[in-house]
Amino acid sequence: MTETFKPYEPDDSGYDAYDDYDDYPGRRRSNVLWGRVIALVVALALAFWVGRVTAGGTDEDRLDELRAELTQAQDENEQLSSDLQTAREEAAAAEATPTPDATDDEGTDPVGEEEGPTYTVERGDTLRLIAQRLCGDPEVADQIEELNGITDATQLSVGETLTLPPDCEV
Repeated sequence: MTETFKPYEPDDSGYDAYDDYDDYPGRRRSNVLWGRVIALVVALALAFWVGRVTAGGTDEDRLDELRAELTQAQDENEQLSSDLQTAREEAAAAEATPTPDATDDEGTDPVGEEEGPTYTVERGDTLRLIAQRLCGDPEVADQIEELNGITDATQLSVGETLTLPPDCEV
């Protein structure tokens, strides 16, 4: 029940089904391959040419505009840096020059600002607790922050002296 198959052998008619390119005598396979390569190169060159033609004008004009803007921005940056350095030097000179206090003739507190009592921070104190206990209102904690230049109310240190608003009592 087993049957053996004969391997394929081309017939003697001259036609080989595996070799379509041998239909034309004298023509070789490499000619077809080179023809395809040349067609591909021509198609790529045509696509490149079409892309260049449809891309519009040159970018040299835009490049020149951008270079001019860059030069202008660099000049402006140098000018601003120079102005900043001058302002820093003037500020340093102003700090070094002593200025008279803004007090009246009798040597009292500065005009328009009345200084209140002071309080030394103890262990467990918070600004709201201090404001409630000494000023009677926990909302005064914001004023205490402003008077003392506190940026983070959670960072109070034991022994720190706080200036309180004038209407608070110690």
